[in-house]
Amino acid sequence: MPAVVTVAFTVFAAPTLLQWMLTGTPVLGDFLDVTVYRAGGAALLNGEPLYESDLPALTGAYPFTYPPFAAIVFTPLAFVPTWLCRALVIPAHMILLVTVVREFLRHANAASIRERRRATVAVVALVFLVEPLTWTMWLGQINLLLLAIILFDLVGEHRSAGVSVGIATGIKLTPGLFIVYLVCTRRFGMAARAAGATAATIGLGFLVAPQDSLRYWSGVFADNSRFGATAGQGNLSINGAVARILGGGDLRVLLWLGLAGIAVVVGLALATAVHNRGEVLLGLTLCGLTMTAVSPFSWSHHWVWLGPLTILALLYAPKSVCAVLGVLTFAWPVHIILGLDSHFPVLGISTFPPWHGFEVVYGNAYLITFVGTLIFVSAGWFLRTEPGRQLPRTISRSR
Repeated sequence: MPAVVTVAFTVFAAPTLLQWMLTGTPVLGDFLDVTVYRAGGAALLNGEPLYESDLPALTGAYPFTYPPFAAIVFTPLAFVPTWLCRALVIPAHMILLVTVVREFLRHANAASIRERRRATVAVVALVFLVEPLTWTMWLGQINLLLLAIILFDLVGEHRSAGVSVGIATGIKLTPGLFIVYLVCTRRFGMAARAAGATAATIGLGFLVAPQDSLRYWSGVFADNSRFGATAGQGNLSINGAVARILGGGDLRVLLWLGLAGIAVVVGLALATAVHNRGEVLLGLTLCGLTMTAVSPFSWSHHWVWLGPLTILALLYAPKSVCAVLGVLTFAWPVHIILGLDSHFPVLGISTFPPWHGFEVVYGNAYLITFVGTLIFVSAGWFLRTEPGRQLPRTISRSR
């Protein structure tokens, strides 16, 4: 663990030093989002409305976009000074990342215990550079935590499996797709527990904050304008891509719903198929990527499931797949090297300046990667193994 943390912190410091050497301005995350979470918890404790106006956090005011249950979860942060919340972001995320990588390698049976420890160091250093993960850390976002909750809940065997997925759904609605995934994989007991836990989070929200809950569930949850402009460069979901191409109007909504529906059907069908043949980690990853692609609004940091995809690609995929992921992984340091003007310290290939119309391609790079992954998996190319080598499998008990 010390070696992993040392390597990871070195990777974290490298782009900051490079930026400082080239521009004289250091790149450091402002950990903004953790202060918004803290503001949501404080507002709930103080009896202030969560959704009527923006909440003061760090250097400005920002909307609280999560369900009331999330504010309940965030209330402990209100008792922690802002500076300490921000200081704990990187250490907490490093522990999460190391834990996720070790869990993936363990369930993939990729190496012996001793080799796995060395592999964890190398994989953490690489996955740390996957832009959505880096931006999640720089903002103090909750995405990696939700990924870890889902991973530990659905891989392995325990009686309460599914409950944590329900809690994750209560914090941020998009993990609800994993409940559908559990039904598709015929894990009905787990799906029932997940649905029950989700209902409990909604009920607790009404019990603790009835007015906020009524306001949220009566329409706030569907208001994408609280996140940003649907057609904005930061929306890397199918909805964002369609809006940038077609603009507004009913046609855009219908096309988005149609494409999102197709993506859900194909993504969950493939995830179910690979799960049924024992490739549990790949199934989870496909569901996570599908969840992000079909969400009405997906910032770059929502694509943290590209991290698990990278781990699986390093273990099993052809070099061509690894090369594509490598371009995405190392795209954001190019902003530093080229001195591109950007409002965020960590930005991937999707935010390169417009160039001869090719921004339609690289501006939707994560969606293209998602579609490419579906094609590779459906063709049986993603987990191609050497002749005579058995693909390690992980089995999750169906309940």
